[in-house]
Amino acid sequence: PLFYNLRFNIWPGGIVLLIVPLTLLWRKKRSPYYILCFSIFSLYLLFAMQQVFFPIEINGDYAGYMRQEAAFRSSINLIPFYFGPFGTLESGLRTMVLNVILTVPFGLGINFVAPVRAKDFLWIAPVVGLGLETAQLIISLMLRYPYRLVDINDALMNALGVLVGCGIFKVFAWLYVLATQRLNIEHRGLAAYINDVATQTHTW
Repeated sequence: PLFYNLRFNIWPGGIVLLIVPLTLLWRKKRSPYYILCFSIFSLYLLFAMQQVFFPIEINGDYAGYMRQEAAFRSSINLIPFYFGPFGTLESGLRTMVLNVILTVPFGLGINFVAPVRAKDFLWIAPVVGLGLETAQLIISLMLRYPYRLVDINDALMNALGVLVGCGIFKVFAWLYVLATQRLNIEHRGLAAYINDVATQTHTW
């Protein structure tokens, strides 16, 4: 059949959708440096979503097999630091480190596109972690098979990654402001935009 083994990837549609907010920002005469940062952050989000959600097998041999054989209960883990009956500490640690790395750019980069206070990360981090896993569960229910493992460990490590990214940016902002003040550097263009963001963050 024409649409057998149909799967979805994020990049074609994601790039097209990205054009819409970029056009609106340009028409509102936002700073070109803000638009640049917004573009980079948006591309990161598309990459992260590709890793977490895609590809999605809609039908075909794999989807058909999973609908018949896979049990939802076995694809959900709500026990922290449990890696399954056949999981190893080594494989579990590797997965956790990768999940931390995945969301570090979120905690670091969001400061360049939205005014975020330090205390906001106390709810942003768990929302990101739990939101990703909840979305995977919802997609699995819509597909009628567990296409991803819903794991509390992933949620915890994704949340930790956001906090680590926030901490990295805080250190960067402090060092940037300190260095530019000590060296009496004049800010222009992109450097001026970064200085504004760093200065605002430095006052947390």
